[in-house]
Amino acid sequence: MFGFFEGKSWDASDIPDLTGRIAIVTGGNTGLGLVTVRELARHGARVYMLSRNESKAITAIDEIKNEIPEANVEFIHFDLQSLKSAKQAAESFLAKEDRLDILINNAAIMAVPYQLSEDGIELQACNGTGHVALTLPLLPVLKRTATDPNSRVRIVNITSIAAGGAHKPDFTNLDTLNRPFWITVVRYANSKLFNMLFTNELQKRLEGTRIYCLSVHPGVISTDIWLGLNQSWPWLSPLHAIRRRLMLTPYQGALTQLYAATSPEVEAKDLKAAYLVPVGKVGNKPSLGEDKKGELGKGFMDLCEKLIAKNS
Repeated sequence: MFGFFEGKSWDASDIPDLTGRIAIVTGGNTGLGLVTVRELARHGARVYMLSRNESKAITAIDEIKNEIPEANVEFIHFDLQSLKSAKQAAESFLAKEDRLDILINNAAIMAVPYQLSEDGIELQACNGTGHVALTLPLLPVLKRTATDPNSRVRIVNITSIAAGGAHKPDFTNLDTLNRPFWITVVRYANSKLFNMLFTNELQKRLEGTRIYCLSVHPGVISTDIWLGLNQSWPWLSPLHAIRRRLMLTPYQGALTQLYAATSPEVEAKDLKAAYLVPVGKVGNKPSLGEDKKGELGKGFMDLCEKLIAKNS
């Protein structure tokens, strides 16, 4: 089975009591995000499910509450492909809450045909830019929460082993960010590298705080993210059923981000800016993801901040 899942290891039953904790999960209405929302809520957290599909999100929340009557889950609209929407989602959350313990940037699209967002950003690059735009206005409440001596504040960015296939990222301007390359999966690989670089740079900016930033490869999971591949190459659609049998389940895939978001081992092992693979193991970042001089991370964040200032 793909995804490095080996035998009995950490699972959702190991999540500590999260009563009083507040969490945000993007893309929370389906796949890994839905499992993550459900398990955080099961263990007592109040969870905000961020999604652009309100009807699907409300249905998902109803299903969670039917299974876990005490679950405290709310919906906030969030379109990953809109910088303005990201800012509005952050503002909607801040109007409701004065603390934030867990931010899981989970939403993503993969291998879709080349297209630009309303902000002129290549859609897969929005896997990175959209989450930066959501996270930055939330940093003050995250920092404030981290001053509570009993807090365990985490920012978890979902990346992928695919980041190892990233090719010549260039953050000079929007045109270089939007390069089409020769195949859609390279754009996806670059977007997952962006998530890793964001984690690295964010951890540097949060030096001196008790906030832990982590990037997570969940494994190769059977979720709807593969539908983008079918859009680019429709002839692959018949393989969808085969993929589902070979890949990890959404529950298995969600475990490493749940570990990153909740396990006390994160502090005990000092996993700041760590890259985790299933289940909760420290993996080796690709060379571009190591970004030892910090130039790529800074370049990506600088470009994101320019785009956010212009479009939100």
